[in-house]
Amino acid sequence: MERSLLRVFSCKNGVKQDGVLSPVMFCVYIDDLLVQLARIGVGCFIGRKFVGALAYADDIVLIAPTASALPKMLAVCDKYATEYYMAFNAHKSKCMVLLPSVCRYLARELGNCVFTIGN
Repeated sequence: MERSLLRVFSCKNGVKQDGVLSPVMFCVYIDDLLVQLARIGVGCFIGRKFVGALAYADDIVLIAPTASALPKMLAVCDKYATEYYMAFNAHKSKCMVLLPSVCRYLARELGNCVFTIGN
């Protein structure tokens, strides 16, 4: 191959947005986090199958059965982010609570909950 056809570029962080390999690389990179979340055993399960953390493209959804389980899951994410030099964007993160109609009275109590990631 001719030298003129080769182009050198530096990659300092991440993968190209909307790149074909981006979702695959994200899955490879984030797989250990999903394993760690499953091991702590506080997320949601269907039978013995852990469904407390779902990941696709560059998004992660944490599904916690209780308000006390979510901070434990977020702590695992924080530790992982520190170890692997990554950051979660807290400004883009959302928390959604689903309550059956017989438990609507708990909605006021959930307003007192504070969840943090990355300080």
